[in-house]
Amino acid sequence: MSVKGWGALVRKVTRIRDGVEQAPQKAAEAWIEQDFKPYAQQIAPRRTGAFADSIDGRASKTRVTVFADAPHARYVEEGTSKMPAQPTVGPAVEHTKGKLRERVRNEIKKVTR
Repeated sequence: MSVKGWGALVRKVTRIRDGVEQAPQKAAEAWIEQDFKPYAQQIAPRRTGAFADSIDGRASKTRVTVFADAPHARYVEEGTSKMPAQPTVGPAVEHTKGKLRERVRNEIKKVTR
């Protein structure tokens, strides 16, 4: 006995599973480029622009990493004995993390329709 349409059902379920697995990374990559980086660069202190230009991020299946990798980034973020801290990366994450959640939800909705 065979069930009509079984193969199509299995293909659809596989497509949904694969899409749901990829949704967080895809959403995080969009969040980094379209939400986090622009906002962080907007609020970053500027002298030469090197700090703001070094703000970036990476997304994998299980992790999102954001950073500023200019040589003086740590001093800007944390301050020194002669310069007050000017936090940028953390506040940018806090300000935009709701958008990341929204992007993940939207990606999952796309693949489960």
